[in-house]
Amino acid sequence: LATEPTGWNTSQDPLTSDPSQDMSGWKEYKTPEGVPYYYNAATEETSWDKPDAMKTADELEGAGNWVWAPHDTEGWVPGQVTQTYADGSFDLQLQDGAIENFPAGTETVTCYQSSLKRSVPDLVQMDDVNEAMIAHNLKLRFQNDEIYTNIGTILISVNPYRRLPLYTPSKIDEYAHKGNRTLPPHVFSIASDAYSQLLDMKKDQSILISGESGAGKTEATKQCLMFFAEVAGSTSGVEQNILLANPILEAFGNAKTLRNNNSSRFGKWIEVHFDEQARICGASTINYLLEKSRVVYQAEGERNFHIFYMLLAGASPEQRAKWHLWSPEDYTYTNQSGCITLDDVDDAKEFDDMVDAMHRLNFKEEHIDHLLRMVAAILHLGNLDPQTAGSGDRNVKVEASQIVNKDELAIAAELLQVPPAQLEEALTSRLMEIRGQEATRIPLNPDKAIDAINALAKQIYNHMFDWLVKRVNESMAPPPGSSKSCIGVLDIFGFEIFEINSFEQMCINFANEKLQQHFNQHTFKLEEQLYRAEKIQYNHVEFIDNQPVLDLIEQKPHGVMIVLDDEIGVPRGSDAGFLNKINQKHGRSSPNPHPNFSQMMKSQTDFTINHYAGAVVYDSTGYLEKNRDTLNADLQLLLYCSKNSLLNELFPPPRGGRRGDDGARTRKITLGGQFRQQLDALMKALHATEPHYIRCVKPNPNKAAKEYFGRMCLDQLRYAGVFEAVTIRQTGFPFRWTHVEFIKRYGFIRPEAAGSVQGDVKGSVRALLAALPGDYSAAQIGSTRVLYRAKEHRSLELARNVAVEAKSIILQAYERTFRAQRMARRLFEVKPVLEQAMATRTLEALDAALQQAADVDFEMKQLSDARNLREVVRKELDITSRLNSLMPQDHEVVYEQLAKAVSDADEISFNPQLVQKAREVVELIRRRRECRANLKTGTEKSDRTLLEPALAEADALQMPASDPVVAAARAELARIVEEEAWVAELEAALNAGFATRLDDTNWDHSQVDVTYLDQAIAGAQQFGMRTAAGTRRLREAEIVRQVRTCLVAEDWETLGVHLKQATSIQFASLEIQEAQEELSHKVAVDDVVARLVSGVENHDQDELAYALEQADHLKMEHPEVELGRAMLASIVQTRQLLQEAIAAVQEPQLQQAVDAAASFNFHNDEVATATDLLAKVQEAKREAATGLHYLERPHLEAAVEQADAINMEHAIIEECRGYLCLSMDKFLQEQLKKAKQLNDPARAIRLTIKMKDMFFATHGKMFIFKTYGNLRNPEAYAKAKLFGRDQLKLNMLQWTKQPIPTSLTHLPGVFAKQATKLFKNILGFAGDRSLSYPETLAQDLINQGLATPEIRDEIYCQLIKQLTDNPNPQSVLKIWNLMEFCLQTFPPGDDFGNYLEMYLRNHGASEKYIFMLHDTQYGVKKSTAPLVEHMMKQSDYKPYILVDAPTEVDVSQVVVAEGLLDAALPAAIVPITGGSIPAAAATASSAASTFTPPPAEAAATHAAQAVAVANAVAPPPALEEQPAPPNSARQLPQARALYDYEAQDYRQISIAVGDVVTILEGESPYEGWWMVTLNGNRGIAPSNYMERL
Repeated sequence: LATEPTGWNTSQDPLTSDPSQDMSGWKEYKTPEGVPYYYNAATEETSWDKPDAMKTADELEGAGNWVWAPHDTEGWVPGQVTQTYADGSFDLQLQDGAIENFPAGTETVTCYQSSLKRSVPDLVQMDDVNEAMIAHNLKLRFQNDEIYTNIGTILISVNPYRRLPLYTPSKIDEYAHKGNRTLPPHVFSIASDAYSQLLDMKKDQSILISGESGAGKTEATKQCLMFFAEVAGSTSGVEQNILLANPILEAFGNAKTLRNNNSSRFGKWIEVHFDEQARICGASTINYLLEKSRVVYQAEGERNFHIFYMLLAGASPEQRAKWHLWSPEDYTYTNQSGCITLDDVDDAKEFDDMVDAMHRLNFKEEHIDHLLRMVAAILHLGNLDPQTAGSGDRNVKVEASQIVNKDELAIAAELLQVPPAQLEEALTSRLMEIRGQEATRIPLNPDKAIDAINALAKQIYNHMFDWLVKRVNESMAPPPGSSKSCIGVLDIFGFEIFEINSFEQMCINFANEKLQQHFNQHTFKLEEQLYRAEKIQYNHVEFIDNQPVLDLIEQKPHGVMIVLDDEIGVPRGSDAGFLNKINQKHGRSSPNPHPNFSQMMKSQTDFTINHYAGAVVYDSTGYLEKNRDTLNADLQLLLYCSKNSLLNELFPPPRGGRRGDDGARTRKITLGGQFRQQLDALMKALHATEPHYIRCVKPNPNKAAKEYFGRMCLDQLRYAGVFEAVTIRQTGFPFRWTHVEFIKRYGFIRPEAAGSVQGDVKGSVRALLAALPGDYSAAQIGSTRVLYRAKEHRSLELARNVAVEAKSIILQAYERTFRAQRMARRLFEVKPVLEQAMATRTLEALDAALQQAADVDFEMKQLSDARNLREVVRKELDITSRLNSLMPQDHEVVYEQLAKAVSDADEISFNPQLVQKAREVVELIRRRRECRANLKTGTEKSDRTLLEPALAEADALQMPASDPVVAAARAELARIVEEEAWVAELEAALNAGFATRLDDTNWDHSQVDVTYLDQAIAGAQQFGMRTAAGTRRLREAEIVRQVRTCLVAEDWETLGVHLKQATSIQFASLEIQEAQEELSHKVAVDDVVARLVSGVENHDQDELAYALEQADHLKMEHPEVELGRAMLASIVQTRQLLQEAIAAVQEPQLQQAVDAAASFNFHNDEVATATDLLAKVQEAKREAATGLHYLERPHLEAAVEQADAINMEHAIIEECRGYLCLSMDKFLQEQLKKAKQLNDPARAIRLTIKMKDMFFATHGKMFIFKTYGNLRNPEAYAKAKLFGRDQLKLNMLQWTKQPIPTSLTHLPGVFAKQATKLFKNILGFAGDRSLSYPETLAQDLINQGLATPEIRDEIYCQLIKQLTDNPNPQSVLKIWNLMEFCLQTFPPGDDFGNYLEMYLRNHGASEKYIFMLHDTQYGVKKSTAPLVEHMMKQSDYKPYILVDAPTEVDVSQVVVAEGLLDAALPAAIVPITGGSIPAAAATASSAASTFTPPPAEAAATHAAQAVAVANAVAPPPALEEQPAPPNSARQLPQARALYDYEAQDYRQISIAVGDVVTILEGESPYEGWWMVTLNGNRGIAPSNYMERL
């Protein structure tokens, strides 16, 4: 390198700072891949190997002879020769330190240590080219998950046996638009080159994918097809049909082998057809040589074709019953190998996917049913058991057979829809026809019968597969004349060498020989032939020519396959006869033995062909039968006569009647002949295309990831001609154009040079190359072509792109001018049309004008006005129509419709006479209904205050007196008046006939009379009192009657009962009071002394007080009275202390009172209460202190509840109460501050989430997804695409299965492009678009979202879009899965987070989505994305952040205040405005004119803090700035700010405590916000920060 490489890390310090090294000028640097290299600034030398000047003494001593030596398992191993012996052998120290001895004569290759660490993406670029280095480079890249390597334009693909993130839509886009960039090797690069050359060269292309079974050919084919589908697209969606064909053909044509779990057991040539615009218009598939023998036999560890296991696993219960399906273990054709299931493969799901693909490819239900029915029939055929049976014809000396399991025979016949007897006869015998004689039926022995059964099963399956391919082709056929070009993709079986190689292997290997010849011709023969023709200098490369092998197999008249065909036509031809003939023609006994044929002297069945990939021993047993490929005529006719239409189509009747075993009237072409014809057609197609090659390599025989068997890979590379290809690509000229094509492609870069040599195109080419910038001296100008290598190609393409871009800018400018002028003309055309239509104000004119302006993309004012006016006119017409229909009807019946119509009219200020009349009707009906409700309520409650105004309203409304409700109300009112008369009668009776008091201790009962009272009571009871006053007066009269009766009878005990009844209803008339006094006097005297004695003994204050009171009243002077007075004084004093302490609920007083009671052994409930209360006070203080320390509501509530329960008043309790009186959001704010003070981040997060919950509950409507401010305008979004804009505009935020033209949100260009790629990941994962490896697509999506914060909101918006109006439940489920993956990986941006959370709250089926969002927003940020496969296995989600988790309380940190504190409520905890203030707090703060917020911060943080903490909750949608409205005649309401609020953006307005704002009622956009003006400014502010004046 002349200078330090651009882009490499040359700024780093050398690894060593030894002065001697600095003096030498050498320094060590590293490439971006971390590989060291060395640069000498003084000499400008560059070296991959460490210079001696930088080596240590140990390194100099160890720098010996490094070589590559052959190895049995690794192929080649590098090492240092440590010892050479006299006999020529030597010791080699390997990289791991082991020493191995190699014999004399061992071929070695020089090895450079520096090359061992270098990974080269293109083998052509290697400095040191040899087998060992090429194999090592592939191994090194494989170990780094770089499975692709180039050989110029040829791709080497090593199967990783695991899924790598290499096939996402982003990768497709990257390679589709690679331009002149050099990208890493990839299968997409080959596909991109093929498509680009199709466009540039106008020539059909082909991609030939080769390799042995298990090397990854099928996967490479699918990726090529997926690339074409995504890049080219189509107008009819046919590109998705191409991908949908894969699961169908793989189900019927692929199987698990020892080498591959999804091995294609047939070859296919897929042609993708393109129209004139290079869009896909159709496709077709040709299948080759299905391995039908697999239907009846599988080796141990292998499986039959996938479809058998898929059907048995995925069939519905109805299908299982209809087709008699059981488990794979129950069928001979699926249980013989011991392998039933595959790891990580769900056969039932694969079955569902296959059936779904058939439906989407428009397969008829009848055809699907027939196909699956035949699969079931084949399974049951395999279970048939033929056993030996006697023959009815004694002249026939042949062992006969019969089917012994008749049940299976019946099922098979039922499914094939043929008679069971005929089926058995056709399987156990054959009809032999001899010309001129009657046909004779020959019985078959059991072995032959089994052969017949297997032959039938194989033929049915083979014909069915051909039919299936035909139906798939029909579903993808291009319209006639639409196909203008095509790209063919060949996926065919790889070279096979087994222990036993039969006819199938010979055909497969013959095909590989053909393809190898094509590769040789294109890469070697044609390459050198072209160089010679062009008379340019080149270096010859030796390669293996396999034409002799092809001649051995197919050349007439003695080719192996030709001899085989001839042997079929020979009477009594046999496998042995075939083998003898080819041995005679090509073996040792032949005069001219073929060098590629070996006769096996010790075998009677085997022969060997030396293929390009190695010698293969073939077993000729069964060759003739397999090559004949025919069914017994009886079986063929039986199938044709079946009642199953599919079988009739698969097996038409034999031509010309029956055919015997000895010949046929029309000879059928052999299977080998068919295959040769197909191969000839394939080779002809390939020769007509420009080929691209993918060589697939199988790295190990275990199908294991990260295992690389060097020798195995080396053999595959050698057989594939890779090493020769590297050499010729290094020395050859892969890029070539004819002189004319070269001038056409590059001449416009320098037109003056391209046309400088008139009449001499070659001279013009030479002049053009000389005039172009750069060095093109290595390009060779041949006789008819210009030939050059990759370096010159990159320079030419770069210069061409620069020139194209310059011309494009000019063309674009003209195009933009044209479009702008056209738009202006169009706007001038539609403007008067719209204005005239608006002037007419008719719906017809507006519709016509808008239709005429439908193509106008620009939103001009007249267009917007016309749309708005049309909507208003439409509504007016609708309202008028509705009212005209409703007004003639019964207004009571259609009241709701009338009210709705009037309301709709009010919304648009529509007030014609019809609306006015309807409004009057609505108001009249409303008043009637309200009046009737009041009448009913008054009647039910007998409420005169309700009935009288309601009846007056009824009269005003002219409600008929006959109305049952009105009549009932009037009747009830009359009854109430009559009841009031009875109340007066009871009152009069109570005021007469009562007892009189003579003195303090005597009463006169002689005047007591209940006669009048009895009459009044009886009359009232008979009348039936209903009013509250009437029922009470009746009850009082009944009690008085009982009291009078007891007084007359002097029944004092009963009297007490009735007096208690009076007390219970709070009835205390003078008569009742006198009766109470008389009763007390009579019973008191006798009881006083006993009570005094008992009171003294029991310290019973109540007893003593009562007795002494009675004694004083009775003027008693007993000794017990004085003793009682002394004891009562002690008790009263102590109880006073107790009561005062209990009333005060203060700890010191309670302690004093309890001590006083204990001094004279006084025990009563108050002492117990005081003792208990003392403990409760202490507990409440501890609970309060804990609550205030942690500010936890349960503790605060417990403290207040305990205090309230004991009427405790204490400053600490009032402080708790003050916090509890705060609104929930303010309380959460205080808790958040406390959590920060206590350094409890986990609690702070939980509180933040709770604050968000509250905020969303009140302001959630601010965050409706469609109002997200960063979403693109639908019109702008639709303009990103040239066609279909109207549909795009309508469906911008709705589900689609098509890619999006640009991002949904406003993103810079690079991110917008990334967003469109990621949307394809969503489509692919959800199944809305056919893409490989859905889990990989999901992984790529979350990986990019985590790595690129700028696109996270876009990803969430795309997911919401795909969930909106999605008709496919499976797609919806998948997208919610993606939502889970994203929520567990990366948070949304601050601006979008609240919109996303609101969407999840409204639409998420589970709270887990909110939990995931919070965990990601507030939890530990991820540096790497979690694995999708792990998340998919989660049965439930366990959140990391538990919002309701209790706060950990450490009582040791809590300090309880001692002593009596001021009970007044501190200003710091006075409840906010609007809350209920306790009396103590009100008293303490009565002098305060304004509210003082809590210390440290103003309490007026409310939503502002909630917004700030909860990730900057977004304000309401943008409001247009408007000037403050002029003062109107009506006084607008005003409000005073209680707290400070700082505006979050330009749409809001800041307010400070005390500011007086004007409220613009009717303009508030959301609940909880007011539109206000302050000092001439206008904006919105939270209403709960202000109070109305």
